[in-house]
Amino acid sequence: MQKYLQDMVRVLAVATEMTGGLERAAFLLRNEPLRTFGYKTADALIQEGRADAVIAYLESLAGGAAG
Repeated sequence: MQKYLQDMVRVLAVATEMTGGLERAAFLLRNEPLRTFGYKTADALIQEGRADAVIAYLESLAGGAAG
């Protein structure tokens, strides 16, 4: 559980920077299916231990890559 929470905070920080708001970022992480990851949510991926992949994906979107 502690690892999940640490990873969620890391991903949430990146998502908050991208979206401009904590509430929006939290909603997207919990509810928005990501096509690149087989339509799993970021939250599901974090639960699987794939926080680094989610962060890399979010950073690629911020850099202008098409998601």
